[in-house]
Amino acid sequence: MPRPPYARPLRFLLLSIGALLGPVGLVQAQAPADSTRRPADSLAVDSLRARLERAEAAIALLRGQLATENESAVHTQSRVRLELSAFVLANAFSTWGRANNVDVPQTALAPAPPGSRPPTDYSTGFILRQSRFGAAMSVTDILGGVAAGDVDFDLYGGVQAGPGDRRLFPEPRLRTARMRLIWPRTEVMVGAETPLISDLNPVSVAAVGIPVFSGAGNLWNWLGQLRVTQELARAGTGARQVSVRAQLAVMSPYAGQIAPGEPDVIDAGERSGRPAVEGRMSFRWSDADEPSTIIGGLIGAPGGEIGVGGHRGWIAVPGGTATSEAVSFDVQAALTRWLELRGEAYAGRLLRGLGGGAIAQNFGTPPPDAPVGTLGAPLRDVAGWVQVNVQPHPVVLSGVACGIDLVDPDGDPVRRQNTVCAVHTTWRPVQPVVIGVEYRQYGTRYTAVGTHGVRHLNFAFGFEL
Repeated sequence: MPRPPYARPLRFLLLSIGALLGPVGLVQAQAPADSTRRPADSLAVDSLRARLERAEAAIALLRGQLATENESAVHTQSRVRLELSAFVLANAFSTWGRANNVDVPQTALAPAPPGSRPPTDYSTGFILRQSRFGAAMSVTDILGGVAAGDVDFDLYGGVQAGPGDRRLFPEPRLRTARMRLIWPRTEVMVGAETPLISDLNPVSVAAVGIPVFSGAGNLWNWLGQLRVTQELARAGTGARQVSVRAQLAVMSPYAGQIAPGEPDVIDAGERSGRPAVEGRMSFRWSDADEPSTIIGGLIGAPGGEIGVGGHRGWIAVPGGTATSEAVSFDVQAALTRWLELRGEAYAGRLLRGLGGGAIAQNFGTPPPDAPVGTLGAPLRDVAGWVQVNVQPHPVVLSGVACGIDLVDPDGDPVRRQNTVCAVHTTWRPVQPVVIGVEYRQYGTRYTAVGTHGVRHLNFAFGFEL
């Protein structure tokens, strides 16, 4: 008798249901152990089925990841690859003493006038305005080299006395923007960057908006410039190489000063009509191909760089111009895989425009009988900072640092000396989490009222993407 057309599918369905319910019935019946043993071919089928299920799950996960990556990819109009970065940073701070800025201090303030003293010298707060955001791109085979560009923003813009409150409503601020053409031994850069003679900053997650030691040896202002770097000599091959480089920069003539009688609020450096120029010679060495610096919280391979530089600029003053000048020395060296040294020093005059030179002063106090609007003597200063960083564990980086700025007292400055010391520890337990703590102590000496101090404690938590 012929089978009905539905017999085979029905038989397959019944067998499938029996295969699914069979083990349940066996368990419920509590059959003897030897009666529940399955043949070897059944075990092989189950093993194959499990492997197939794992493979299907892995394929589904991979498809999801590819779809997510495709959706999150950044496509520029020119189809150039663009890499985005972000450091979302929260800082909780406490400051003891009168400081020029309580969240990222640079100097201690003199005592308040009688009758206007604050109720206490203690302040605390919580900010996110030191968060940073950036983008970078590169294109090969441009004029025989590589074209690279990057831009870096933060939320540290605005002024404390402006509308609203910069701590509650932080404003975006451009930090650096660079466009570079790179060849094997030559590089041309156009953009906004730190001064060539002071191109190094201390490591810190508590002082991002304004670098540590601003006003204590660290010249950091981001200034528009055209910079050329040329490698003059190279020795060694492979991982062990040494090289000598020469650099020249033509910079925006910024002084951080308004000349007396200026009606248009134009900076005295710009009013001079002459750009500033800087030069630097450096010696590099390395024991490996990787960078000999701190990147991503890790000290690089042994190696480093020593440089000497010079600066010259002009500032408009009544009756002509005054010359801004400096000589500098800098060093950055990874001595071992767990020990790094970095620092800078300079001597010069009229350097406020480079970022805190002479404790943010250009001219001293004019004589008491001088006419209104008269400038005091141009101020000279000698300053420098040094930081030692150690890495006892790959996820922990600690360091201690000090900086000082000594202003020539013959110029009768308001602030004669500023000393800052700091100790920090940064912990990266797992990517992308960053946790840090830093303590700093300030001592600012005033010509008229002596030395006054500030203590600052900062806790940082962030995600580095």
